[in-house]
Amino acid sequence: MFNRRMRLIDIDEVEEPDSILRTFILFSQSAREVLKYVDAHLYREAGLSIVQLVALQAMKHNNGVMTPSGIAEWTQTERHNITTLIRRMKKAGLVTSERSIYNKKVINVTLTDKGREVLDGVMPVARKIVDQVMLSFTEDDATLLEKLLKLIRLNAHSGLEALATRT
Repeated sequence: MFNRRMRLIDIDEVEEPDSILRTFILFSQSAREVLKYVDAHLYREAGLSIVQLVALQAMKHNNGVMTPSGIAEWTQTERHNITTLIRRMKKAGLVTSERSIYNKKVINVTLTDKGREVLDGVMPVARKIVDQVMLSFTEDDATLLEKLLKLIRLNAHSGLEALATRT
């Protein structure tokens, strides 16, 4: 599944004079390539997807308990896909879920001891992935990229919000 080889297209081969469009194409290709690499490596080393890792990390950050909606926000996943994510993590013993005793409409997803152990064990693998992807970066490069990515994320989010208000 992950041993498929694909040629990396050099963006200079794209005959597009618009540098903003060329950069956007490169960004899109880079984001997909990084996510493919992360998912392949995480799955091979720990049996987790990047979304599962982010969900576990978010739960740990939130004292081990979150609602499905909270997990959806952290993972940038559509709410309807969270049910499948939680079901898979429950099957693996990483989380449990139950209705709140205070409000039966609320479901609490709780990080299990096994989930904490898996998260702690996968963090060195995650660090190895980060080190590979960011191999040629200096601190200044990382700071600049962080600033630019925040702008890209904000612009995309604003665009999505504008689309949502039109429908």
